[in-house]
Amino acid sequence: MEIAQTLVRAVMRAFYSTQEILVIEALVTHSVLRDDELAYLMKMNLKDMHRLCATLRDARFLVVHTRPEMQEGKTRPINRTYYYIDYRQTIDAIKWRVYKSDKDMQGSVQPADESKEYSCPRCRAQWTQLEVLDSVSPAGFTCQRCGTVLELSKEKETPGHQQLSRMNNQFKFMTDMLQEIDRVVVPECSFDKAMMAHRPIVRASTHEVLPSVPVEPGMNKPSAVKGLANVGPKTMQVTISDDNEQERLEERKRKERLLKENALPSWITESSVPAISQTTQSFEMRDAPDEDMLPSKRVKLETGSPTSAPADDKGNAMSFKMEDEDEDDLEFEDVV
Repeated sequence: MEIAQTLVRAVMRAFYSTQEILVIEALVTHSVLRDDELAYLMKMNLKDMHRLCATLRDARFLVVHTRPEMQEGKTRPINRTYYYIDYRQTIDAIKWRVYKSDKDMQGSVQPADESKEYSCPRCRAQWTQLEVLDSVSPAGFTCQRCGTVLELSKEKETPGHQQLSRMNNQFKFMTDMLQEIDRVVVPECSFDKAMMAHRPIVRASTHEVLPSVPVEPGMNKPSAVKGLANVGPKTMQVTISDDNEQERLEERKRKERLLKENALPSWITESSVPAISQTTQSFEMRDAPDEDMLPSKRVKLETGSPTSAPADDKGNAMSFKMEDEDEDDLEFEDVV
């Protein structure tokens, strides 16, 4: 564990800012810290502290854990945030970054066939072996600029190799410790184990906070609204009956109610034109000379509203209708 802590501290001092270094130092010393305790040590507010720890969390240098706690004098639990270091996860992140940096640096190195192995001692020009094949003399290859015999510099490194060598020298402290860590077993670090090794901080009397205790998993339930009692029915009984007669009666009442509600008013159903009285008169016409030989004719005179038919002295239209009767029954009647 000590070699892992030394590696984490060395990497933080090499690549991170002062505030981030102090956060990791506090977590290494105290094993686990609550967000308000870490803000008290760093002399920062909680908002800035959360932003700073979020950057380290993304880099896998610390782990964020949240658990509900109950404070004295309060009825509902609150979620508290804790920070600790998972050394296995942090070591794997460091290995990945070293490997990625080495591969990125090797990608910028020029291939061996393009390295300039010949240099001119006079004009300081550099040439590859392929470029000087056509300019050769008994003394050796000559410079294409000034004609001076070129010198072979096999041991001279290209700029890409120089950067790779410089990176390897700077990362040597990490690679050596990573090799030592691979030969030992780093213990697993969880929140419970970190809490067992927790070293409490001492607060000043002006910065004391209320103590809180963790809530058991089964106790974290929503509480009822204060002042409201459960006055509802404890049980409910539902009875379903098949009464077809009652249903039909209710359906009929419903239809009658709908008919009354949807009935048209009287000024629509009744006509506004008054009815015209009609008088019918009928009389019989008989031939006087021979009553026994000719059949009688009944004439009906109907009077009504004025039309194109002939009218009487009162202005009523008259219409005549001839009706045949029996030969024996000859009479004249006036029907009003």
